[in-house]
Amino acid sequence: MDAYKIDHVAKLTGLSKHVIRSWERRFDLLNPVRGGNRYRMYTQEDVDLLTYIRRELESGFAIGELAKLGRENLIAQMDHKKAVFDASNESPLVRINDILIDSLIPLDKNKFIRTLNEAVSLVSFDEAFFKIFIPLLRRVGDLWHEGKIGVGEEHFVTHHIRQRFLSILNQLPASDEGPKVVISCIANDYHEMGALIAAYQCAINGCQIFYLGANMPVESLVEFCTLTRPTLVLLSCSNELEDSEAKSLADKYARTLLPICSVWAGGSAMDSLGKYFVKNGIDVLDSLKVLEDRLKHLPHYLRNIQ
Repeated sequence: MDAYKIDHVAKLTGLSKHVIRSWERRFDLLNPVRGGNRYRMYTQEDVDLLTYIRRELESGFAIGELAKLGRENLIAQMDHKKAVFDASNESPLVRINDILIDSLIPLDKNKFIRTLNEAVSLVSFDEAFFKIFIPLLRRVGDLWHEGKIGVGEEHFVTHHIRQRFLSILNQLPASDEGPKVVISCIANDYHEMGALIAAYQCAINGCQIFYLGANMPVESLVEFCTLTRPTLVLLSCSNELEDSEAKSLADKYARTLLPICSVWAGGSAMDSLGKYFVKNGIDVLDSLKVLEDRLKHLPHYLRNIQ
């Protein structure tokens, strides 16, 4: 039987250790046992239940209201919802994404939000990010390029996914000791999803996150980094630029940020920006997998700042 320490439970569920301990004291919902090392150990069922409760809270329920149902009733409720999605032979997450896409053509707002809320209540943070959110965003982007949905529907989906990304990021256990990482989109870039995904990757790898969002002017970013002295800046770049503009922007980032910290960049605009970033000493990441691998061995990839 799987057993987890509270640090691991916090990472899996997105709840802080303080919240988990508080719920354990106040409500009869968790049954951790003391392991041989005297640590409280939680079961997979505890992890699943905490994840389910967190999602129910995001849907508008109150913790007191849920606690009154008791552990057994909550688990039965959770299992019932899982059974509904597992009813066919298809992969539940694939089917969920199909339902979400179907709700966009034509747009059925209530069906989309209801399906999204139910889906994310059944899975871990990692599954929500990588098996629901990211595939959904890619499919929506493809549909927009094919002319099957409009800008309005694309913005509708992005808005709701962004809300959930931020909710997840805000609930992840905060790190006070990890490397400081500043994450932002480049100036005049309003497409945040890549930056949010990068922020999530950094957070689950123990970094202190300073998420600055979309359209961050270079001067303001430099001012912020001068004050906070981060270990690393991650730039998300989605807008393709003309060569002259790309070269000028890369030069500016290198000249102003590299004396302060390491700078990495990634995103769909690397075709126009990438060569200029590399030429100026800024690392270009080809994929989220590269970012994930680097974060696991971060000191090896950082510049020595004098």
